[in-house]
Amino acid sequence: MKVRFTDFKSEFLSLEKDLTNCFKNIGREGSYILGKELEIFENKVKKILGANYVLGVGNWTEGMVMLCRALNFTNNDEIITVSNSFIATCGAISYAGCKPVLVDVDETLNMDVNLLEKKITKNTKAIMPVHLSGIPAEIDQIKKICKKYNLIFIEDAAHAFGGKYKNKYLGTFGDVGIFSLHPRKNLHVFGDGGIIVTKNKKLHKKLLLLRNHGLRDRNESIMWGTNSRLDTMQASFGNVMLNKINKWNKKFFKTANYYSKNLKHLVQIPIYDNQISTPTFHQYIIRTNKRDSLKKFLNKKGIETAIHYPKPIHKQKAYINDFGNIKLRYTEKYAKQILSLPIHAFLNDQQIRYVVNNIKLFFNKN
Repeated sequence: MKVRFTDFKSEFLSLEKDLTNCFKNIGREGSYILGKELEIFENKVKKILGANYVLGVGNWTEGMVMLCRALNFTNNDEIITVSNSFIATCGAISYAGCKPVLVDVDETLNMDVNLLEKKITKNTKAIMPVHLSGIPAEIDQIKKICKKYNLIFIEDAAHAFGGKYKNKYLGTFGDVGIFSLHPRKNLHVFGDGGIIVTKNKKLHKKLLLLRNHGLRDRNESIMWGTNSRLDTMQASFGNVMLNKINKWNKKFFKTANYYSKNLKHLVQIPIYDNQISTPTFHQYIIRTNKRDSLKKFLNKKGIETAIHYPKPIHKQKAYINDFGNIKLRYTEKYAKQILSLPIHAFLNDQQIRYVVNNIKLFFNKN
């Protein structure tokens, strides 16, 4: 049996009619940039999340770079975040001319809030936790620390659209939340895209200018900006996906629960408080000291897996060149143990059982 890590083909076939209609309608209108579908998309996201202001942008990275500009962060300014994430988390901060200051993770694979205050300096301007795999970071504690030190609270919610903490959507707790719409995400478009969510009207207005060359109208620019608009076609596709996201997130959650129930005695399953958190499970990450041999075994059985992430950001050459070598004990330890199992909306029950049975088989032999 073949179990794919992602199944874009099945997803596309299930949506082909709606996506084709989007293509035809946008083509017939000829409104490809900042069209009405983008406004519809932003308003739908606003309604779903209960957000004050929503902005569709070109991708998560550009959204973060624009945010640093909009907040007037300078070269000496620091943003505290984590290394156990995709390179963009720190890459965008550094590209914007700021410094990513890294804190270790705890057993949840999210930011260890107990280490945060030690990292705060006179140059610290913001704290940005990553809701890894759509599992909430310690939001309450981070909010308290941000308030205590007058810091901006930014949520890296790239994995987290539709996830909840205390019955409120992730991405809406901080001053700003940034989502990715990359095709691997639960809510996605068919290319690159992103969403910025904020409570701040003034900040939203500035971001509106920054995403479109600082243009107040077609011919007058009032500040230097960039070109980072979620185009009309992708926004139209996004509207199709928004109709599916609740159903698909429930499927992710159901699959994750099955994995956890059946694997908890064999591996370290994802850790979160199920009384107050509803993760999206953008990825389902287990931990085991036998990670490499398990991955190889599953591959031979036709089961695709991945590692998120095999080399932490602070071990990347790009980081070392700019900020030097640092030690993050648990980030480095867990990077050798983590393995992402297949999880997507088109896994069937037979495939899920096949994954579980083969993991059990592996541990029976080892």
